[in-house]
Formats: sequence, structure tokens, C-alpha cells
Amino acid sequence: FIFASSIIFILIAIMKKKIYDINILFALGAKNKLIYCVFLWYSLIYIIFGIIFGTSIGLLISSYFDKIIQNIEKFLNTKFLSSNIYFIDFIPIKVIYSDIFYIILLVFSLVIVCSSYSILKIIHKNSIKSILS
Repeated sequence: FIFASSIIFILIAIMKKKIYDINILFALGAKNKLIYCVFLWYSLIYIIFGIIFGTSIGLLISSYFDKIIQNIEKFLNTKFLSSNIYFIDFIPIKVIYSDIFYIILLVFSLVIVCSSYSILKIIHKNSIKSILS
């Protein structure tokens, strides 16, 4: 959810910076559908790269989590989960790929819906301005 909201805010900021380009496209005679498709593809590129990099980094960290914690413990010269205090001295991690798939699907659909809404909002605002001008 945090990833999806950050992508949404990035896309909204990019679209606000692209209002000048949208107005030029309107002046050249582009229809709302063309502008919608261009910015939807633009957001799809962000979503796909974000999902690929985020999932790969998350899986990489989760597969080497014990070694990462051991290196941090060696560097700080302390033990996070001491066997004197806790009955386990490691953090159990199990990767369930179906859950990862559902999370990716949820994030993808959430970003598509929210970016579509923001694109339509900007297009509607700009079409009203171009009609009034």
C-alpha cells in the first residue's frame, strides 16, 4: 500500500508538471482518449519497473535476512535476539509466492485505478480551460 501510494503521488506530480504538454496536445487537436492513453502507458511503465525492482529487492533481502542480521550484529558488536532472553535466536522467514502474487495484483490494480482517476481529473480540468479560453 505504501508503494502504491508513493507511485500515485509521483504520477500526480509528474502529470502536474506535464500540464503544459497536455495543453499543447489539446492545441494540436489531440482528443482526450489519446492523452489518457499516453499517460496511462506512462504510469504502466512506472508500475512495471517498480514492481520488478521492489519484488526482486524484497525477495533478495528476505532470502539473505539471517546473514544481513549477523553482519549487523558483528558490526555493532551486540546480539539482537539473545538466546538467554528469547527462546529463539533467529527471525523465522517463510516466503509464500501466492501472497506475493496477490500483493502485486492488488498494488497494480490500485495504481491503475488511482492513476486513471488523476489522469481523467487533469484532462477534464484542462478541457474545461480550453473551452473557456
